[in-house]
Amino acid sequence: MVTEQAESLRKAIENLINAKLHDALGKPGGLGRLVAHRVTGVASYDIRNAERQLDQALSEVLAAQEPAYAE
Repeated sequence: MVTEQAESLRKAIENLINAKLHDALGKPGGLGRLVAHRVTGVASYDIRNAERQLDQALSEVLAAQEPAYAE
């Protein structure tokens, strides 16, 4: 179970990094968009989707840990 959670988290982080790299390097004005995202929080659909996937993976990992803390 822990291995599956770690793999899910790793994939989500990797996906976010790939989305940001693709946006920054693969499209005109990408570095400006990356800076704007850091300042304003506005991002492309792919980056927002990757962030959502990372949030979901973190939620799943934390939800699996809650019963252990409740005891």
